[in-house]
Amino acid sequence: MCDQVIARKFPVVLLIVVLGVTANPQLDIPQFSDPIPPQNPPNDQRTNNQFRGDIRHLLQQLDVQGSEQCTNNVAAQWNYETNINQLTQLGALNAQQQYSDFQHAVWDLLIKVSREQVPNMQIWRQVRLLTMIGPAALSPTQLDRYNRLINDMLAIYNGATICAMNEPFRCALRLQPDLVNIMAKSRNWDELQYVWTEWRRKTGQNIKELYEQMVALSNEAAKLNNFTDTAEYWTFPFDSPTFQLDIEDTWDQIKPLYDLLHAYVRRKLRDFYGPERISRQAPLPAHILGNMWAQSWSNILDITIPYPGKDFLDVSQEMNRQGYTPQDMFRIAEDFFVSLNMTAMPLDFWTGSLLEEPVDRAVLCQPSAWDFCNKQDFRIKMCTKVTMKDLIMAHHEMAHIHYFIQYRQQPKVFRDGANPGFHEAIGEAIALSVGTPKHLQYLGLVQASVDDSSIDINYLYSMALDKVAFLPFALTMDKWRWDVYAGNVNKDEYNCHWWRLREKYSGLKPPVLRSEIDFDPGSKYHIPANIPYIRYFVGTVLQFQLHRAMCRLAGQYDPNDLNKPLHKCDIYRSKEAGYLLSRLMEKGSSVPWPEALFQATGESRMDGSALREYFRPLEDWLRSENLRTQEFVGWVYDGDYCKQSIQTAGLQVYGGFYNEGFVQKSSIYISIFVPALLAMILSFF
Repeated sequence: MCDQVIARKFPVVLLIVVLGVTANPQLDIPQFSDPIPPQNPPNDQRTNNQFRGDIRHLLQQLDVQGSEQCTNNVAAQWNYETNINQLTQLGALNAQQQYSDFQHAVWDLLIKVSREQVPNMQIWRQVRLLTMIGPAALSPTQLDRYNRLINDMLAIYNGATICAMNEPFRCALRLQPDLVNIMAKSRNWDELQYVWTEWRRKTGQNIKELYEQMVALSNEAAKLNNFTDTAEYWTFPFDSPTFQLDIEDTWDQIKPLYDLLHAYVRRKLRDFYGPERISRQAPLPAHILGNMWAQSWSNILDITIPYPGKDFLDVSQEMNRQGYTPQDMFRIAEDFFVSLNMTAMPLDFWTGSLLEEPVDRAVLCQPSAWDFCNKQDFRIKMCTKVTMKDLIMAHHEMAHIHYFIQYRQQPKVFRDGANPGFHEAIGEAIALSVGTPKHLQYLGLVQASVDDSSIDINYLYSMALDKVAFLPFALTMDKWRWDVYAGNVNKDEYNCHWWRLREKYSGLKPPVLRSEIDFDPGSKYHIPANIPYIRYFVGTVLQFQLHRAMCRLAGQYDPNDLNKPLHKCDIYRSKEAGYLLSRLMEKGSSVPWPEALFQATGESRMDGSALREYFRPLEDWLRSENLRTQEFVGWVYDGDYCKQSIQTAGLQVYGGFYNEGFVQKSSIYISIFVPALLAMILSFF
C-alpha cells in the first residue's frame, strides 16, 4: 500500500503555482465540424452542443496523441524522481502542465458528445473515461486556487516539526524518520501521547480552514465532470451505483475476525500498560498501536505475539549469507512470472530500471512501477535492500509491470486496472505466495520444512496486524470524506464526526479529548493531498479473492482438506493460475470490473469470505484464546471523545474516564514554564 503505479493518469502538479510555471503549449487537438445545437437539448449541464463527425476516428486520433503526451509526461517525472534537482523538477512541472492542458482540451471536445450519439457501449465507455479529468476541468482561475490550497496544505504537512517531549530545545523532529520511529518503538505511554497530540496540533489544526475551501472547489470540479459531488466522482470507477453499501456489506463480513483480533490485542496491551489505562470493554487508545494513525498494528507484534520465541520466517539473514544482490531478487521475481507462463522482461526493462539507490545523486526511493504509455517501455524504481521484505516487494512491483504488459494492446484510456484497487490486489496476491515456507524452501532460503502450528499462528497474526487492522482505517478515511463532500457533515462537525467513525469501525478512541478546533483527519497525507483511499480497502479484500481462485486452479487449496490451507498455498509453476491472471489483466479497464472478475474467477463482487478463509486458523485460535481469558469481544462506547467546545480539550482519555488532574498540570506548565522559556529565548537577542 505504500508503492506507486505510474500509469495513465496524473493529477495536476501542485507546485506549479509556487514556481510560477506558466507553460501553455499549443495543443494539436483534432478538429471536427462545427457543433450544432441538438434538437432536444439534454439535461446535462455541460452539454449545450453536439459534435457531428466520426466518433471512432476522433477517439483513434486522441489515443495516439494521448499516448504521446503521456509518454512525455512520464519521462519527465521519471527524470525528476531518479535525479532530483532544480532542472529536472522544472521539467517535470512543465510536462505535467502540458499533460493537464491536453486533458482539458480533450475534455472540452468530448463533453459535446452525447450518449445518444454513441450507441456502442464500449465507445461510450471511452468517451466517459476521457471526460473524467478531475480538477483539470476547472477554469484557470479556479484551478490555480485549487492547486494553491492543496500546495499550502501539503507545505504545512511536509514542513511540520515538533520538539521532543520534555526537551524544548531539541526540536525539528520530522514525521520521517523521527516521529514514525517513536510511534513504532517507544513503549512510554506519555511520550506516545505527546507525539500523537503534537503532530496533530502542528498539521491538522493548521490545515482545517484551507481544507474547507478546498472541499467547495473539489465539488465544483466533480460537477464539471458531470457528477453530483466528489464522493460520486471518486466512487464512479468502481462501476456500482451501490458501491458505498457494497463496502459496508464487505466490512460486515470481515468484522467478526477484526473484533476477535481487537479483543486479544486489548488484553495484551492492558497487561502491558495496566488496567488503570485500558478498560476491559472500552475502545483502544489510538496512540499505543505502533503507528501514527493506527492504520497498521505490526509494530506492537513484540509485545502482543501469541507464542514468544516461536519466530516465523524471516530469511533476510540467509539472503545476505548467500550473497543476494538487488538484481538477483528481481531475476527471481521474473522467474516467478515466467513459471506462470508469462513473458520474461524485455532487455529495456533491465537497462532502464533503477533497482538500487545510486550514490551520485538524490532520488525518491519509494518503490514504484512505471508505464511509459508507448507499449514497450516499462520500468521499476526501487532502492532495494537485501531483505525478505524487499524480496516480496520486488515480486509485487513486477506484478504491476506484467499488468502493464498484458493490457498494453488496449486503447490508451483502458490501460489501467479493472478498478482503482486492482493493481494493488494483484501485486499483493502474488506476495501471498512468495512469503510461504514452501516457496522460500524452493528458493533454498529455508533448509527444512516448517510445520509448527505455533509458528503458523504467529505468522498469520503478524499478517492480521497489518492487513485486517488496516481495513476499518481505510474505510473511515473515505467514509468520512464521502459524508463531507455530500454535505452530510458541516465544517463545525468535521473532527467529531471523524472520531465517531473511528470508534464505530475500528473501536478506537483518542488518547486526549478532542474538539472542533482540532482537525485530526488532516494529520494523514491523503487528506490534504485530496487522494482517494478506498482503493486500498478494495485491493486488500480482492487480493484474497484472487489468491483463493488461483490456488484452487493450482490444486493448492481445498477448504475440505486440512492439509491444503489457503495460507500455505504457493502458485509458483501453475500455468492454470497464470492463465487466470493473464485473462484478468489483459482487459485493463475496458469492461466493468465485476465482469472482468467474473470471467476470470466466477465471482462478480467483493467477498470478505476469502480473507476469512485465509485467516481461519488464526480466527479459531483467537476465539479460543478470548474464551480462555474470558475477554469481552467488541467495545462499549464510554463517553464523548470530541466536543464542540475547546474548554475540555486536552483531558486524558483512559479506561472510560477523563483525568482532570492532567488539565491542572497542563495549566501550570503553560502559565509558568512557557513565559520563563520565552524570557530565556529573548535574552539571546
